[in-house]
Amino acid sequence: MDLLSEIQSHLVEVTLDPAGKVLNAGLLEKFDGQVTEAILEADRDTIIHQLAQLLPSLQQDPSPATALIETLIRPASYTFTRILDIQPPVDFVAGLKALLPSINFVTLSLLEKAGFKSSDAGIVAGKPEVVAALIELWLSTPTTAVALKAHQVLLALLTVGEKGRKLNTVSSTDYPEFHGQSLMWRRVFRDKDVYGSIYRICSLSTAGRDGQLSKRDKTVAQARLLDLFVKIDCDSIRHQQLAEVESHYGVKNGGLMEFAALKMVDYENDVLMHMTLIDFFAEILKPDHSIVQTFGISNHTSSSLAFLIQIGLHARTLSYYLDVSKHSSLDLTYLYSHSANYLATYCSSYPHHFLSDRSVSGRTIDRLYDSLKDMTAGRWAQGLTPKHDLHVLASLPRVALLPRMTQGSPLFMLNANPPNEDALNTLAAVFKGPRVQESSLGQIDSDEEHQERSAARTLYWLYLDQYSNLWQDVVKAGETVALKNAALASIGLIDAVVNANWATLPSDPDEGLYSLPTEKQLAENCYSSQPLPASGLLAMLAPPALEAVLPYLLRPAQTFSNLVGGGKGDVESAAYRVATAKFDVLVSLKSKLQKYVQETGQLNEVIEVVDKRLALGPMGGSSDAGGRIGTLEL
Repeated sequence: MDLLSEIQSHLVEVTLDPAGKVLNAGLLEKFDGQVTEAILEADRDTIIHQLAQLLPSLQQDPSPATALIETLIRPASYTFTRILDIQPPVDFVAGLKALLPSINFVTLSLLEKAGFKSSDAGIVAGKPEVVAALIELWLSTPTTAVALKAHQVLLALLTVGEKGRKLNTVSSTDYPEFHGQSLMWRRVFRDKDVYGSIYRICSLSTAGRDGQLSKRDKTVAQARLLDLFVKIDCDSIRHQQLAEVESHYGVKNGGLMEFAALKMVDYENDVLMHMTLIDFFAEILKPDHSIVQTFGISNHTSSSLAFLIQIGLHARTLSYYLDVSKHSSLDLTYLYSHSANYLATYCSSYPHHFLSDRSVSGRTIDRLYDSLKDMTAGRWAQGLTPKHDLHVLASLPRVALLPRMTQGSPLFMLNANPPNEDALNTLAAVFKGPRVQESSLGQIDSDEEHQERSAARTLYWLYLDQYSNLWQDVVKAGETVALKNAALASIGLIDAVVNANWATLPSDPDEGLYSLPTEKQLAENCYSSQPLPASGLLAMLAPPALEAVLPYLLRPAQTFSNLVGGGKGDVESAAYRVATAKFDVLVSLKSKLQKYVQETGQLNEVIEVVDKRLALGPMGGSSDAGGRIGTLEL
């Protein structure tokens, strides 16, 4: 008897005597392992139908049977239409409400098939009891894996046919009409019972009552709801849908989003959920965060930002970073970093809005000064860095970091000596300038992108004027392979300047709080009688970088081969990683040089020298030369 006949006969026997005949898990697993898409469709259907008949009466662990069903329906050719033909018909509600996770999983896998075609999703939407059971399972199940699967299924059902539909306009007050009017959207957001179940399950007002989740389980449901909202954020969930449901939970006209953001979470007494809420706010500020986004964005504002400002959550969230004196030390312990991340997302996503808000931008600079002023050389050396403040600093529009008449810049409070990974990475992020593709995302218009490019170059030269030993310190850090992360960060700083996206300054003075100096003013500030190099490449080939960086890049890599035992293991691995990173920068330098030579006909001799070093590979023939490495006695 072949394996197919054996499995069919066994399933018949168990179906006839589900209480007395034990399911042969080994046989099912063996067949599961051999099932491929090449199996005859008639045989596939036969096995599925047999398993469907068996499951309702099975009185033992159904996991082997459900696992086999999932394997059999996995091919894309097994559509939701074929699932509806299974006999006896699949009882989706019973499967979703079952207490066994394995039954939940297989039912969700069957429903998932409807998420590939709008018409199939519409069939599911026509079964309100199924949609209600799906939502209840997703929000209420104690099994995280089941909740994740239910999330994926619901998301697929909601977004099929909606992906990629976006508008290109932005208004802070008038939102464009929502495109997502599919049957599934209407079922979830316009069906009183289904829509109301989301409020009922997630609201803390019913916690602990008969038939309701405990407060702890409700907070889990709240986090799951927020996670989905990031992906389906759109006008439909920000506006009133069913007033009689929403008003019962204190919602005025902001729909489910108002409930989730403002009413649902007990943020004053649940700091962990407050952290989750702030992270949610940061997520919805990000461009293209939503699959079914129906609103546009620019560097000025977005519907998400306007919504958070309108209901007061923008100011409240920022206050945990900007107004630390107004909050308890316990709250700041947990919320300061999350607020900093929100601020970093806000100012990098909407730089114009950030700069226009003089209060927020001014307090941000003051906050950075306060955070960095007490940083001693010892703290930098020990790695006790204010990571969250540096994240904010690196995310600011670069024009905000330009020194003002009465004060310098928080950027100038960072130093490459002693070497610190976070400080070096922050300098690299600022000096490199905006991403080249950034303007194509609709975030920075040409004038403001040019301003950012000019500001990056200006900050580099002003910083170098204050720290003339910058490149000697960077090279020293790069040669200290014992501090691998700092060494890699120092090489990253070199790479950032080599590949910097810079622009020259205007010839006429600019006006305004965030105005740029002229080329002449910048040169005078740096005590230079000549115009300063306009690109990162030329900056690397000009003093003081020229004397330190290029010789470092051309030198053979350091090695530990002279140490006892050959220096193998983590140390040797670190040396190789640093060597390859340095080699990659040299490759980038050559690429920039080639382009410059093509444009000007100059610096051919430099390319020849770089070519000779590149021909030796990352280690540069140093494997027999040992002992050329900077180390620290730790």
